[in-house]
Amino acid sequence: MIAAFRYELRRWASLRAGRRVPGGAAVIAGVLGVSAALAVSAGASEAVVALFRLAGTLPALGAAVLIGAAASGHERHHGMRYVTLAVVPRRAWLALAKTTLTVLFSAITGALVALSAALGYALALAWAYAGDRTLIPDGAAADPVLQGVAPTAAAATAAGLFGLAVGWLTAWYRTSVVVAVAVVALGTPLAAGRLVAALPGIADAFGNAEQSLRDTPVLSALLNPRVLTAWPPLKSGVHPIPPTSLAATTLLAAVALLGIVAGAVKWQRG
Repeated sequence: MIAAFRYELRRWASLRAGRRVPGGAAVIAGVLGVSAALAVSAGASEAVVALFRLAGTLPALGAAVLIGAAASGHERHHGMRYVTLAVVPRRAWLALAKTTLTVLFSAITGALVALSAALGYALALAWAYAGDRTLIPDGAAADPVLQGVAPTAAAATAAGLFGLAVGWLTAWYRTSVVVAVAVVALGTPLAAGRLVAALPGIADAFGNAEQSLRDTPVLSALLNPRVLTAWPPLKSGVHPIPPTSLAATTLLAAVALLGIVAGAVKWQRG
C-alpha cells in the first residue's frame, strides 16, 4: 500500500496538472472576485454581481475534475498504464491510492480557490470604497474569508471524484474531461433543481439540513450564510429552478461514487 501511495505521489508531482491547475484556478478565482467587487462599485445589477461571485467558485470545480481525470485517465492516454502496473502490480492498492489522493488534492484546491475568490472580492471592495463600510450597498458586503472554504472544498471533492470516474470509464481522455467539466459546472445544478422540484419532500429535507449545518456552532464560522457550496440559488434566470446548494453537491457526490465503483471494477478487470 505504501508503495502505491509513494508511486502515485511521484507520478502526480511530474504531471503538469499537478503543478499548474491548482494555482491557475486560484488566480482565475481571484480575478473573478475582484471583478465582482468592481461590478458592485460600478452600480451593476444584483444579477451581474451574483454571476461574478458564482463564477469565482467554478474554477475549483473545473480544476478538481482535471485533477481526478489526470489521476485515472492520464496513464491510458499516454500508454503508461502497464508501466504503472509493472511498478505496483496490486491494482486494488493503486485504486485506493488514486481515490485517496484525488480527494485530498481536490479538497485542498477547492479551499485554495475559495480563499482566493473571497480575498479578491474583499480587498477590491475595500479599495473601491476606500475602506468605508457605510458606503457599500446592502447585501454586497464581503463574507468572512473562511466561510467559503469548507463548502467549496466539499463541492470540489465531489467534482474530483467525478473526474476520476470519468477517466476510468472513458477512452477519450481530453473529450471526456471537457464533457465532465460542463456536466459538473452546468448540468449538476440544473439536474438538482429539477429533482427537488419534482420531489418536494426531498427539497424540504435538504433545506432543513442546510439550516442545521448553519446553526451548528462549530460549523457556523466555516459556512457561508448565503452560499453553502459553489452553486448559490440565483434569481437571474441562470438556474430556472434554483436547487439547494447541498442538494447539488449531494447529487454530484452520489453520481461520482457510483462511477468510482464502476471504474474501479473496470480497472481491476482491464
